[in-house]
Amino acid sequence: MATDNPQDKGNMKDLEESVKRLGSPIEEILKSIGDMYSEADKLNNAFVQGRTRLDEMNDAVTRAAAGVVRLGGDVSNVAETMAGIATGARRNVIATEEQVSKLYAAYRILGTGVDTLVENFAQVGIETSQIGENIENSIGYIQSMGLNAKTVMSDVTNNMSQMNRFQFEGGVAGLTKMAAQASMLRFDMRETFSFAEKVLSPEGAIETAAGIQRLGVAMGSLADPFALMNASLTDPSGLQDSLIKATKQFTEYDEKTKSFKINPQGVLTLRELAKETGTSFENLSKSALAAADLDKRISAISPSLQFDKEEDKQLLANMATMKGGEYVVQLKDDKTGIVEQKKLSDITQEEFDKLREQQENAPKTLEEIQTSQLDVLKNIQSSLDANLTKGTMGVAGTSAIRGNITGAENITRAVTKAMDKVVPVSPEITKSLNSSITKMADLFTMKDVGKISEADFNTKLAAFEQEVKNKANVYGEKGLDSLKELVKETSKGITGTSAIEREFKKYADTILTDKEIKAPTGGKTTAATGTKKIEPLTGGQVFGNKGTASATAVDSKTKQTQVSSQVDFGGTITIKVDAPPGVSQQQFSTYFESEDFKKKIYEYYNQKAKELGKK
Repeated sequence: MATDNPQDKGNMKDLEESVKRLGSPIEEILKSIGDMYSEADKLNNAFVQGRTRLDEMNDAVTRAAAGVVRLGGDVSNVAETMAGIATGARRNVIATEEQVSKLYAAYRILGTGVDTLVENFAQVGIETSQIGENIENSIGYIQSMGLNAKTVMSDVTNNMSQMNRFQFEGGVAGLTKMAAQASMLRFDMRETFSFAEKVLSPEGAIETAAGIQRLGVAMGSLADPFALMNASLTDPSGLQDSLIKATKQFTEYDEKTKSFKINPQGVLTLRELAKETGTSFENLSKSALAAADLDKRISAISPSLQFDKEEDKQLLANMATMKGGEYVVQLKDDKTGIVEQKKLSDITQEEFDKLREQQENAPKTLEEIQTSQLDVLKNIQSSLDANLTKGTMGVAGTSAIRGNITGAENITRAVTKAMDKVVPVSPEITKSLNSSITKMADLFTMKDVGKISEADFNTKLAAFEQEVKNKANVYGEKGLDSLKELVKETSKGITGTSAIEREFKKYADTILTDKEIKAPTGGKTTAATGTKKIEPLTGGQVFGNKGTASATAVDSKTKQTQVSSQVDFGGTITIKVDAPPGVSQQQFSTYFESEDFKKKIYEYYNQKAKELGKK
């Protein structure tokens, strides 16, 4: 069974990229972590619910990813397939990796959306976990007859709802058998169901049988009202078979054109039969010609061949094509490798047994069938990518990493919730806090995948915590109060147990008890509280008479305060300046640690560098 899916075609450039990715496992792990979170987030949005099951979705994505990639897909197809399953089931169910792989393969093979497949099967009481097996059995039967599984399975899925109106032997298998016959003989299944509906009642069956009897030709069970009623309810496939067989008698073989045609009397009779059965003349005439042609192909098979089942005979007949008035089959000689055309009548039992063996050894599962559709380059690429994905997603899916990712999100959401409660809150403090949380999350991820050492981890974590403190100090008392209140409320809202959440609560306790994080002394006193209020140092105070500056020490000779500050602009600038009398160390630090001051220094030295360059 061939498909024409461009996604199944590979190229050398994509294969080269896959090989290169094998050489950077750490980067691929980090990418997989991002993919896991992104796809889980898409799935959560498709579910239109809270984020309480996000960790389960992260786990499900990592488990299913490698299977989908092996089938020629990518990680983005995982969430799409899971969402399709949930949509078709009309439940927020998280599918297993096996269900995802099978239904993604079914989608690629049949071209029918996953949501449509699940919806159609659910309508007849078939649960998601059983869909794959039913489709595999149906495809196996269709292929055993030498038919196109994609075409026939499209008819099966589109007519699935008929299983609730009529009885099919074997359920989906019976419907598949009917669809296979309809496809082989070019009969529209919808007209069969329309006919069955007409003769389902006693009145309809009697009226139809009487009309067929008036035609004066042999129609078998179609002229029996009781047989019509029974077949319409319990065996619509048999009803279709009877209708097709009745039409074959009106065909004849034209030796001159080497083709079948309907004789003049047959044209008139088929038109009347169409009226009585509620079908169309076009449908009846097409199936009549196809049935006659099939019979001729089967009759051309050597009578010495032994067949275990009727489908084997149809398999051989459907492989034949006409050439020079004879039906021939293309066979490959295993010894010479030459493909030759052999008449149906000349095929030996040994040759047929080889054909049947090939059919029996064909891919059986949906995953095997889809993999067989990939060309050589795509197959190799998908195999490499799947093995890499299995490893990287395996790391990404560990409970520690999933927990830290979920924990980081929990903290960020707790910050947002705290902002609504803590008024006023400095936007800069909130922005800085969220930035540090993001950095902390990345830091925990790098630690978990072994990208940084324990010592570097502790150093960087401490630096992020200090960064928030410094940012708060820049904004004076308001910034300090806002930071403490924001951290306090955020800490209350964190209930998770991931490493990053535990670290944040520890970090929050440090900030709330740290003596550095308190309202500084000096400055104006507030009448209501009796506390000191610090006014940030202004540019006028700094640049008034002394020029540019930075902080903090006391010159032994002049007894004046000096401030030193470092600005990172690709190098280090150290500036010393005498502070004006009456300006405290806290005021100096407030100004010289500000982004505004650092920006001025950077612009000044950048301009000087350009001027020197021109000289």
